[in-house]
Amino acid sequence: MKNFLSTENQTDGTAGESSRLVEKDFQVGILAVYSVNNIETMKSPLPKEAYSKNALLYKILANPKRLEVLNILKKKETSVEDLLQITDLPKANLSQHLALMRHNGLVVPRRRGLNIFYRIVDPRIVEPCKILHELRVKRLVI
Repeated sequence: MKNFLSTENQTDGTAGESSRLVEKDFQVGILAVYSVNNIETMKSPLPKEAYSKNALLYKILANPKRLEVLNILKKKETSVEDLLQITDLPKANLSQHLALMRHNGLVVPRRRGLNIFYRIVDPRIVEPCKILHELRVKRLVI
């Protein structure tokens, strides 16, 4: 810690300024001791395995078209034909995106006659997308 009582650190040479600087120095010392004690008792909020599994899902979610599909499915179960019209994706590409999300447990298909409908397993999956959008609107993130 710096010694704020030295004359070279006083900005106007008054005792009031010097005592204020000492007070700041004292607060930093307490914070440092608190941080060391706090770190010793802290644990990671999730098991280490959860981070690696979540990272794999984040890779899947890192595609704008998949995020669009998931946000559409958040509202209601939707047919592949409707998803094709809404997303303007070629059928082969949409099928690949849906298959990847299905194999990783993000969406569930249901067949009715010749039509296949998809639904999201849990609408909370796309909450980070909404949160980031709101932060971007507020210009808190890029």
